[in-house]
Amino acid sequence: AVVRGGQAIYGLYVLLVFLASIVPTWTLVKISRSRKFSSRVTRAGLRLCCALGFIPVRVSGSENIPRDEACVLVANHTSYADVPILMKALGTDYRFVAKIEVLKLPFIGTFTRKLGHLWFERANTRSRHDVADQVEALLRNGISVLIFPEGTFTASEGVRPFQLGAFKAALSTGAPIVPVSVRRMRSFLRDGWWLPRPARIEIAISQPMRAATKLRGQGTSASWEEMVRLRDAARAEIARQSGEAIL
Repeated sequence: AVVRGGQAIYGLYVLLVFLASIVPTWTLVKISRSRKFSSRVTRAGLRLCCALGFIPVRVSGSENIPRDEACVLVANHTSYADVPILMKALGTDYRFVAKIEVLKLPFIGTFTRKLGHLWFERANTRSRHDVADQVEALLRNGISVLIFPEGTFTASEGVRPFQLGAFKAALSTGAPIVPVSVRRMRSFLRDGWWLPRPARIEIAISQPMRAATKLRGQGTSASWEEMVRLRDAARAEIARQSGEAIL
């Protein structure tokens, strides 16, 4: 009972800190006409929230993110908190791909639009194709993209099957894949919880993975095999670094 009471107090405190930091941050982003300014304000707000909320986030492998070319960052999806924690840990120079439902969330929808992130309707094939084209266009223009290949998350641990979209984009553009592993985020805010709990969150950024061939047109059998190889290698690396089993 004492432990649960302490967790509840911590959770309420973090929620208050989040609201106190997100409201002024959201206001500045809302009125801003500059993505660069909005990015800086957003990351500053997230850093302040983590500092005041006593949310320790340890990042390792930052040097593995290419500085001279765009890349496809692929991460395991474990919690609603994944995106803000990754934005705090990795910066905001990349674009992430989200479901259209994200636009309806309080505050988050504004950040998604103002920072130029992408969204799609899961049940709409045309929408999925359009966002795939946008991802490839961003990569060709030197802008990195963050994708959750699992597509969703649940309360139970385990790295679920990866969809091929991120890896097709990598092969089509020649961009490297950079696995990003999120650890202990479910301990912080598991699906179904209303309040966060104390946890030491870890973000591990692995070395870039490059395809041995490039996808052209509909692709040859060799290029499709390379896509699957790259997907499986990234999934295995994320499972190893996150400490969660492949499902």
